[in-house]
Amino acid sequence: MLRIINPFCPLLIIVLLHLFAERATAVEQASESALSLVREQEDSQAQIDSATSPSESFDVPDTNLIIRSSDNVNFHVHKSVLSMASPFFRDLLSLPQPLDSESVDGLPVVQLPESTELLNSLFLILYPVHTVIPNSYEKVLYLLVTACQKYKMASVQSSIRSEVKHGGEFPAPKGAKAFTAYAIAGSKGLIPEMENAAHQTLDHPMTFEVLGEGLRFFKGWVLCDLAYFCKRCRDSLITCLDSFLEVQPPGPSSIWVHCSDAMSKASRESRHHALVPWLNDILSRHQNDLKLQKFIGPLDIHSRICGEYLTALQNHGTCPTCWGVHVRNGSTFCAGLENKLAQALNKVPHSLYLSNATN
Repeated sequence: MLRIINPFCPLLIIVLLHLFAERATAVEQASESALSLVREQEDSQAQIDSATSPSESFDVPDTNLIIRSSDNVNFHVHKSVLSMASPFFRDLLSLPQPLDSESVDGLPVVQLPESTELLNSLFLILYPVHTVIPNSYEKVLYLLVTACQKYKMASVQSSIRSEVKHGGEFPAPKGAKAFTAYAIAGSKGLIPEMENAAHQTLDHPMTFEVLGEGLRFFKGWVLCDLAYFCKRCRDSLITCLDSFLEVQPPGPSSIWVHCSDAMSKASRESRHHALVPWLNDILSRHQNDLKLQKFIGPLDIHSRICGEYLTALQNHGTCPTCWGVHVRNGSTFCAGLENKLAQALNKVPHSLYLSNATN
């Protein structure tokens, strides 16, 4: 028996449209590639042979090696510093120097494909001088973290990640840019950055309006993996809300069953207990939205729930029972509800979507 797939499934639509976008991007890239060949030929005629020095912010004495950037800038560094920071450079510098290799002022030259901006930031992290911080999270990912991974600078990479995670000097993704950060991290195989950005995307709806230009950074099944992660987070929130809609002891909402409105509701439904209607409406509305909206709404319920609780309680009027419960246990109940909702998101495992993204 054939199974009919709903053609309006949001996840399926996202994936299919993304595939069409990838095809269009491939055509565009082919055109750009042809154009770049022409530009390279033109640029080669105007290229300046003499190398320049980096900015004054990087000035190290008594060096014994020159690292040259892709844009022809020389960095004077120490072999010992690079060897200690990077197994890649340790192995590279242990090789015999070719007889026809270039040298400047008697120092060997190593040409790297990275830009001056990247190498300047990277070397200023290695040396005890003022650090130049990239002005965007995309540059942190594209430049520093990826370069550290390429050259096996584990300690430097760990330091950068720690700064980003704890809100240090390095910028973190803000707002809807978390989607772009996730896509970039996925394309570079940067697992910790994928995990961090994936959780930050939950504060925003997964729509084409929000994704915007960031959609072009998604490669392969990375977008689909993020969509499934989002779905698992929604399922976790629905389960969490179920526990607060349950009024039987020792559930956290069992304190809200003695209001006259709740008792009348229980009598009408032939139940022993019922949750006070104003609180039931809040929790049920969020649960229904999670079930129906799929990818449309943000999942940061924990950041809004306490404000909605207080508004609904005030609209409930002067019910002495509910206000009495609020005075005695309201703060504890709200804090518990907020924490449980946040934990419901944080406990969702990443392995299910990271396994495909890194293969």
